[in-house]
Formats: sequence, C-alpha cells, structure tokens
Amino acid sequence: MLALLTGTVNQAVAAPMHPTAVAPPGSYSAQVLNDFALLADSDNPNLVYFVPKLGNLAVQSPQSPAPIPRFQINSYYPPSGVLQGMELTNLGGTLSPTADLAALQRLQTEAARQGLQIAPAPVKSARTTFNLFAQQSLTGRVDTQCEVEEFIITFPNGNQVTQRVPKCRVRDLEGNFVDSNVVYKFTSNPAPANSTANQNVSFQAMLLPDWTQSLKDTMLFGDNFDASLSATTEWLISANTLTRQARLTINWQSLFEQASAYTAFHLNSCVEIEISAFFERIATCQGGTTPCGIFIEYRQTNGTWTDRAPSDANFNAIVEALKDSLQEELFTKIQAVNGPVSTQPAAIFTLRANYEKIVTTRNEVMSIAYNQGPAPFNANTTLNIDCVTGGFGYPVVYDMNNPACRARVGQ
Repeated sequence: MLALLTGTVNQAVAAPMHPTAVAPPGSYSAQVLNDFALLADSDNPNLVYFVPKLGNLAVQSPQSPAPIPRFQINSYYPPSGVLQGMELTNLGGTLSPTADLAALQRLQTEAARQGLQIAPAPVKSARTTFNLFAQQSLTGRVDTQCEVEEFIITFPNGNQVTQRVPKCRVRDLEGNFVDSNVVYKFTSNPAPANSTANQNVSFQAMLLPDWTQSLKDTMLFGDNFDASLSATTEWLISANTLTRQARLTINWQSLFEQASAYTAFHLNSCVEIEISAFFERIATCQGGTTPCGIFIEYRQTNGTWTDRAPSDANFNAIVEALKDSLQEELFTKIQAVNGPVSTQPAAIFTLRANYEKIVTTRNEVMSIAYNQGPAPFNANTTLNIDCVTGGFGYPVVYDMNNPACRARVGQ
C-alpha cells in the first residue's frame, strides 16, 4: 500500500545525509534511480528519503474509470494594454511530484524487499519556475533571433502611446523558431518552508499569444506539453554530513613556544580572529611535533589514517575543533571594555601559564571529532503537463486511452 510511505518518521531528530557523505541504503533498479534521488537517514539505517525527479498534474480519484485532472486551460482576450484583443492562454492547476503512482509503487516495492522504509525528503525551501525547451547548437548556445516590436496603446481618453518591446525567438527541439517569452503572468503557491518533497504546487499562468495555437493542438491530441514548456521545482535540502575523527599528537612545550611567539607578535593581546588564525596555522603546519607543536592525523572512511588535511569545508570544521579543544589550555580569555562611552565587551586573549602542560616532557595523544555541519543539497523535480485533452471551452479530461497515462494512475 502506498499509504505506508507516510508512516511515522521521527524527522524532528533524524535528517537526510548528504549523498557525498553516505550512500542511501539498498540497491535499486536503473528505472528507480532514473525516477528518484535517494538519500540516507542520519539515524535510521532502514529509512530511505526520496525526491521525485519527474512529476505531473495532480489527479483526483486516480483509481476510478475517469480520473479527474486538476487542470484548466482557456483563451483570454485582454480588454486593454499592449496585448489588447489578442488571444492569450489562461491555464492553471496543481502539479504533483508524486503523480506517477506506478513509479512510486516501484520504489516502495524494491525498498520493502530489502526491509527498508521510504519517506519524502524533508526540504528547507522550494521554488517553482517555468521552462522553455530549446535546441542547443554545436557552439554550446541556443539559436536565437531577436528584434524590437512596436505596440500602440490606446488609453480610455483616446491618447495613444507607442511602446517598443524586445522579442526573441529560439529554435525549438523540432527546428522551428518559437517565442522565448512564454509567460505573460505567473503566480504560484509554492511548497511551504520546512515541508517535504511530495508537496503539490498550485499555479496560475497566462501565456503569450504566440503559444495559443500550439497549446490548442496539444490539448486536441493529448500531447505532452514538454515539447514546448514545463515547470521545475527546485528543492533545497539541509543535509547532514559525517562526523569525522582526527588524532592529535601534541608536544606541549613546542606548542607553547609556537603560541608564545604568535602572541608576542600581536603584543600579547590577541583578538578572536587572530586566535582562529593561530589554530588554522598549526592545522596546516608541516614537519611534525617538534617544529609545529602538533601532528594531526585524519581517519579515513576505510579506517586508515592520513596526515593529509581535507581541502573542503571539513577543514574549517577541523580548525574549529582544534580551537575548542586547545584554546583554554593555551590562552586566557579577558573581557575588555572600550572606554567610558562604549560598554560593548570585546574578547582579548593572552598566553596562559598552564604549568601542568608546560612541564610535560612526553607527547600527549588525544582525539577530536569534527563535522562541517549541514550542507545544502539541491534536487529538482521536472513537472510535466500531459495526459489531458479538451480545454479551450471544453471540459479537461484525463486521457485513459493512452496506456502510459493509465499506468501512471496505477491502472
């Protein structure tokens, strides 16, 4: 049953893992991987988050003999303005990332066979835009023709004004030049923040006159809108990253010598940013404990250790972890007040007289954990409009004569 995918998931604690950190559990068919982006969970090894790569119009009563598409399309003639009297297309409806019930059932079946659960990925935000498809040339650009058209606008008082409007055409996938300006007006009710990647997106659009006849033909034969335009929902997911481990070998006498020389250079009164720079300096120091005071090894995913520091965002996390672990051993924090006018305190650091560590003659080995924190992961759902006929004065109906359309609603 598809209802199982909305089963209880403790998302208040759990979160998706970034795919570069942890691969999603299980193995899946090429078709499922083509239909969904999959993410592991930070806590539950048997949970798989999904983001649909393809979506379609939402449908009411999908199991009935006559499913009802949530979509309307009609002509509209503006009574005034630049496009006065021209035939525009007014369309609106609801797009669903999980409209393809067959694809969703395939994912759930493959996951269940491996003892896994599925759930829509929690998302931080979402943005929906309309797209125009054009053919790319050998130069990596689209074939474009642009010109300026003049429109005469007549106001109710009889006054007229001429407006110059740039108009560009691009070569479409069939080799024809089509207007690159598709949408005259567009409003959308986006998925709410902190929702999930299965949220429907309601929209209302008014398309320019050059697209009217093409859309009439599309609705007459039940063709795909994606030959001309589609929509894309861009999901922003705040994904967790792995907590990693580093091993420190510390020569305290040498490390205090490094700290002493550094603070002396800064008049024995370092500010916060200078302390951070000190730990970044020792994190990149080469040569071992004698010249640097510290030797750092990083645990790799295969369990081995290396002294090569990561070059990505994890390096900033390492510097912060070093600072958190060693700052109080090396420095004393003083709250300074800047004169009688400003009472805003500023943190100042001086070298600490840490007798216990300074007199240590043997190297000390300690471990620290570091994590770069949540990393943004972007996943897109292309939302196509198809499997509908009628409109433009006739009821819009779902195309049950098309086997692919029937399969999409699970019939």
